[in-house]
Amino acid sequence: MPSTAATANTVSRWLNYLVALPMVILGTFGAILTIIIFTRRNSFLRNPTVQYLLAGAVMTALHLPSVYLQGILVDGFGLGIYNTNIIVCREHRYLFYSTTVATISFPCWAAFDQYVSTSREATVRRRWSSIRMTRFVIVGTIIFWSIVYMPIIFIVSIASGSCAFIDSPLSRLNDYFVTPVAYTIAPLTVVIICMRGIIRNLQSNRVHNHNNNLKIQVRRMLIPQLIILSISGVPFGLYSIYTQATSKAQKDASRLAIEHLFLQIIRLFYHLNFVCSFYTYFYRSKEMRKVLKRLIYGLIRRNQIEPADVSLANTFSLNTVV
Repeated sequence: MPSTAATANTVSRWLNYLVALPMVILGTFGAILTIIIFTRRNSFLRNPTVQYLLAGAVMTALHLPSVYLQGILVDGFGLGIYNTNIIVCREHRYLFYSTTVATISFPCWAAFDQYVSTSREATVRRRWSSIRMTRFVIVGTIIFWSIVYMPIIFIVSIASGSCAFIDSPLSRLNDYFVTPVAYTIAPLTVVIICMRGIIRNLQSNRVHNHNNNLKIQVRRMLIPQLIILSISGVPFGLYSIYTQATSKAQKDASRLAIEHLFLQIIRLFYHLNFVCSFYTYFYRSKEMRKVLKRLIYGLIRRNQIEPADVSLANTFSLNTVV
């Protein structure tokens, strides 16, 4: 009869085979399609909320194949890439945190943009909901999180064949404060405040004239993503606190295997934020479906083989021989 540790490790591996790897493929494919579609229409490019969602799609297309795939190779296929090389270990942990938080920040900024764009004050809309401000915020967000998580490079190491945090004040600060705030508290707070503000603004007759069909569809695309983001961040933040709180406890093989299995499940659940975005947008937006159908139709027509007109090639003339 297999032990608890062996069973947990087997389940963890099969989760990577059957769930995580398809999620990376579908998520990367969806992110690339999102980028293509959002950059095909000027109406999308002129919409600040769509610009935030586009930035999130770009980060997703980078995060899934370059960061999350590394974890799948280690946990599912036993390819100890970052568990054997200290440089890769530090690179993986740094990119995991910085790209993840940057990616989930953009839907929050999109919610904020929806809030200010439905404001009754014209000065608020002009100041905070503009393409110039959006681009500044996108670049600033990436730089901010890149700097915030820079210390991770110096507080991770390989111990007992595993890439992990070194016990230090910085690692405790990350697990007890930065991760719960960045992954759970801040997104929940932003989503709740902005959604309440959007509802309050839309109830005012003054702003109804500012809503066209595209803006309504963008809002329909954004709301399911915000709900998933709010729910999935809670277990990730709690697990971070649990990991730090039990870091010095003696753990046998069974407990380590079960904790690792729970970590895999939490990461799978959290990466729904990355994987489901395109498919949510596609389902909720008629404009996205139109653009995609037009792209597919154009691709099919371009690849069609035109029948050759051989009538001229096969003609010949009869000349009188004198």
